[in-house]
Amino acid sequence: MKKIYLLLAAAALSMGAMMTTATADAAKFRLCTGNSQLNYFKAGHMVKAKFAGVEVVETKGSLDNLDKVTAGECDGAFVQSDAMLVYSNRNAKAISSLERAGVLYQEQAHMICNRKLDLGRMVNLTKDMTVAIGPEGSGAHTTWDAFVLADKARYGKVVTDNRSGIRAVQAVADGSQVQCALVITALNSAFMKNDAQNAGDRVVLVGTDDRDMTTVAKDARGQYVYSYGEIPAGTYPRIQPTGAVYGTKAIGTIQVDAIFVANVNWINDHEREYDALLRAFQSAKPEISKLAQPQ
Repeated sequence: MKKIYLLLAAAALSMGAMMTTATADAAKFRLCTGNSQLNYFKAGHMVKAKFAGVEVVETKGSLDNLDKVTAGECDGAFVQSDAMLVYSNRNAKAISSLERAGVLYQEQAHMICNRKLDLGRMVNLTKDMTVAIGPEGSGAHTTWDAFVLADKARYGKVVTDNRSGIRAVQAVADGSQVQCALVITALNSAFMKNDAQNAGDRVVLVGTDDRDMTTVAKDARGQYVYSYGEIPAGTYPRIQPTGAVYGTKAIGTIQVDAIFVANVNWINDHEREYDALLRAFQSAKPEISKLAQPQ
């Protein structure tokens, strides 16, 4: 009889373990983020710390994230909101399967140009100029694609180059092959504070505040993609234009939301877990926001 009790107890424990594993599997949320060295990946782990069911997936960027979510390889993702515009142009039906779950923070469109160009604002680019926008799927490349979709007459004629990072900065500083570079990042990012400013004797920030972008660029659901932003005076003293009296002056920009999207099918199958995930995301937001406000 004792042996039977032991067998029953073992079976119960085994069944309990199986149920726990099944519950954990059901609650797993595969979150596509980005490069492991960048903010989206770090933000993913901040959410995971609040919701253990999150599996953080390293990816190539926003468009890769959307590909993976719509293909069922991820259940949600962090993406630039303008990636939704670009992706909807390629796969409008797939966008309908995504729900916007929240905003991480806002990123600014920084454009640095060779000082000798004396461009002033992005809207003054011509067909004789070349802009470095990074590789396909990168943040700057995605934003540039959105610019072209919104205003092909103005931006479709501009030559682009796939250089990025310090390589793009050096090319702009030289100015012979590349005259400007687009960088999508939060204010005070290490790249802008260090790499870009180190070339401050040869490069300068120009305004990206194309006023048409905030009223023309919309995603598949008719939502505006961009809003106005500003790089305050003194943010990057070596690469901001000189002020009228002293110091440097503020630069007008457009800004884009970094957003959290989730697959509607996963949401419908895991409503309780999704509620917990949203609470975890909200709980992690104060820490996530610090990624966009480095000191």
